Amino acid sequence: MPRLPLTARIPLAVSLLFLVISAALISLALHGLSRQFDRQVSNLGQVYLDGLAAAILPAVRANDGAQMTEVLNRALDTHLGVVDRTLAVVTADQGLLAHVARYPEVEPVPLTVLSEASGNLVNLRSAGVWTWRLLDSEQPRLGTLVANLDVSEFLQQRRELALELGLVGLAISLSGALLCYGMARRLQRPIISLTEALRGARAHAPRPMQVRTRDPELRELLAAYNWMAASVREREAFAQRHAAIEREAMLGRMSAALAHEVRNPLGGLRTAVQTLRQFGDRVEVRRESLGFIDRAVDALQAVVDASLRTFRPGAALLRRADIEDIRLLVGSQAGKAEVRVTLTCAGMDDEALALPAGPVRQVLLNLVLNAVQASPRGGEVRVAARAAGRGLTLHVIDSGAGLPPQARAALAGEEPGGDGMGLGIVAGLVRGMRGRLRVGVMRGGARITVRIPLPEQEVTR
Repeated sequence: MPRLPLTARIPLAVSLLFLVISAALISLALHGLSRQFDRQVSNLGQVYLDGLAAAILPAVRANDGAQMTEVLNRALDTHLGVVDRTLAVVTADQGLLAHVARYPEVEPVPLTVLSEASGNLVNLRSAGVWTWRLLDSEQPRLGTLVANLDVSEFLQQRRELALELGLVGLAISLSGALLCYGMARRLQRPIISLTEALRGARAHAPRPMQVRTRDPELRELLAAYNWMAASVREREAFAQRHAAIEREAMLGRMSAALAHEVRNPLGGLRTAVQTLRQFGDRVEVRRESLGFIDRAVDALQAVVDASLRTFRPGAALLRRADIEDIRLLVGSQAGKAEVRVTLTCAGMDDEALALPAGPVRQVLLNLVLNAVQASPRGGEVRVAARAAGRGLTLHVIDSGAGLPPQARAALAGEEPGGDGMGLGIVAGLVRGMRGRLRVGVMRGGARITVRIPLPEQEVTR
């Protein structure tokens, strides 16, 4: 069975504790009722024996058995409120001097319990009580007077009273338990609302709560939650603004890089066209110019295709060509900085990898552009991609002086911005693909490693 939430377990525990205390009090009340009944029966028996002893004592002293039996029979014939079943006079050595009974079948006199001067013995099976006392406390040798009295009415009254007490106690216990549960739930209402708000914050942005309690501790707790919710929303808004600024800066740099990448082929095309106009009648010049035009058009087409795959990825899956296009996209930037970019790709054939092409290309492009920017003139940026059974691993190694603290914070997701180009965007994209990003320091450069896992259904195939 599912485990109950804490907000339900606490009221139930309070209600259960109330039921346990109520049950203990009812048990004590029933025990007191039973003891009161025993005292009443004892007093009743002793009072009855006091009157009977005064009537039979002369016959006992005279040792007249016939008179003792007559007195006992008169006592059986006359009763007010108390029904006596058996009457007897027992000697000091537990012998019967006289014995009479109201019914033919009666219980035998319990001679073994007559060792004490007086006492009572209740028999619930026969609804009777044996009661006895010495005829004369100053002369124990005269014997003991014993009587068996019918107490069925007393037992019936005790059962009815106990049942009534139990039912009333049960009703009070259940009502009190329900009242305790309701009061505990009412006291927990702000905590329940806070719990629901925290659960909702896992799926959506935390929302402030209305403070409707007069309890100072709860008001302080809810005020602290509202402050946390406002801080989270402000942080998210701040992160979104910085991400937008970073994205615009990256797009500006990319636009400049693309413009430079397109300008060189266009300049060559213009030169080729002018050459054809002036020397188009020469076969060698015409062949060379047309070949250059074909190559320039192919280069422009490659730049356009790579840009479309990067900024309009759609639902395309990652292929080897998507990673190899990085050299073309950073070629202009690397050329101006006089930095050589080398790229190796292992474990990826012509089949697509079950990863989104756009985010992976954008992550790799931003890291390579930052590496080019951080490397000195004549330096080298090494890019390595390896696809294994459980995911894709990307390595970007530069020959610069290492990452500054702000760039490290941006890659770790601690700051939305950073000194590098789009590092906050890189951290967000890697987290969105459930990947991990690690920054290492090498001799004469920095090493950034990104591990992106494949979807679980792809790994288990």
